[in-house]
Amino acid sequence: MSADLLDPSFSGDYPAEILPLFYAMMYGATLGGNGTLFGASSNIVAAGIAEQHGKTMTFKRFLKYSLPITALQLSVIIVYVSVRFL
Repeated sequence: MSADLLDPSFSGDYPAEILPLFYAMMYGATLGGNGTLFGASSNIVAAGIAEQHGKTMTFKRFLKYSLPITALQLSVIIVYVSVRFL
């Protein structure tokens, strides 16, 4: 392994054109996983806790609440990435 990679201040030599795509994929994968019951492990844990308290969390019911929030989050990130990189 190169000694440069072990330096905590190493930022890499990525071309500037790559960064918007990287940010878009990073935010899309992270926030997009929140949109479905099985998209993130925390969603499954939340469904399990709801089940323990007598509230059945079906896939359809989860989508009813998660899709509007996920759409809002992704919309805000689209604006952020556009403003930041354009």
